[in-house]
Amino acid sequence: PPPKRTRRDAHPKQHGLVKAEFTVSDNIAPELKVGLFAKPETYKSWIRLSNLNGGGSPDISKDSRGLAIKLMGVPGTKLLEDELNATTQDFVFMSTDHFVTKDVAGFARLLKAVNGGKLKAILYFATHLKLFKLFTGINIQVSNLFQIPWGSTTPYLYGDRAVKYALIPKQKPTATIPTGDDISDNYLRERMVENLSKGDVYFDFCIQLQVDAKTMPIEDPRVIWDKNKSPFIKVATVKIMKQVFDTPAQQLYGDQLSFTPWHSLPEHRPLGGINRGRKAIYSTMSKFRHKRNNEVSKEPTTWKNFD
Repeated sequence: PPPKRTRRDAHPKQHGLVKAEFTVSDNIAPELKVGLFAKPETYKSWIRLSNLNGGGSPDISKDSRGLAIKLMGVPGTKLLEDELNATTQDFVFMSTDHFVTKDVAGFARLLKAVNGGKLKAILYFATHLKLFKLFTGINIQVSNLFQIPWGSTTPYLYGDRAVKYALIPKQKPTATIPTGDDISDNYLRERMVENLSKGDVYFDFCIQLQVDAKTMPIEDPRVIWDKNKSPFIKVATVKIMKQVFDTPAQQLYGDQLSFTPWHSLPEHRPLGGINRGRKAIYSTMSKFRHKRNNEVSKEPTTWKNFD
């Protein structure tokens, strides 16, 4: 039998890799025409949707979900030293608007406790009640990945300002959490297949400007920035076209791609300790995974077709 693939440490269960178009709005306020958003343009993109936890848990399990967008054909020198000339720009989202720990060290301790068995997790959370509340808050059941809002949770540079990103679905939330004894382990992917067999799916890509450094901190992504103080502003549209994506070849390709917020123009540099930690961790894990799988990590330049 072929050797077993080494998968991602986080977000290993992939619901699908889909083609999308990312269109920068033509009515952005002049002071917000920055970097990627300086002029109206449509970029071919890949979007990968996933569950955070490993072990192939059924989709009905409470979990955090991920959505990562990779734009292609983006000119300009990028941030990663070994990929300065890459023409990709990534945005990574979670199915929540806040992160669970303040910094990388706290996140490492949390992972150690959660992966150390039930007793270790219970003992850890018993002495970290605030963290337990945050952790259970991001682990939720989801009815349909195209009908929920997505948040960057961490901040990013936007020219000389700081922002958080959000994806707001244009679809009405009509789906419900499945019930009964015979729920498919992969119902989230199956609902994606069904939706995209019928038509296109749309999201508004929005920014939320930091307007108060005290109540909207850079270094503590546990804090939700107040939408009343700083409402989300739409700067682009994400269109996931009607398509067939659920093929072994396309699933494998999605598994081979690497997503990191550091695939980025300097104008949209990731900010804060969690993002600084991501730079080294994502790069190291990606290189390890590709080496184990005897594959070369290469940024895509356009859509790939799978027969």
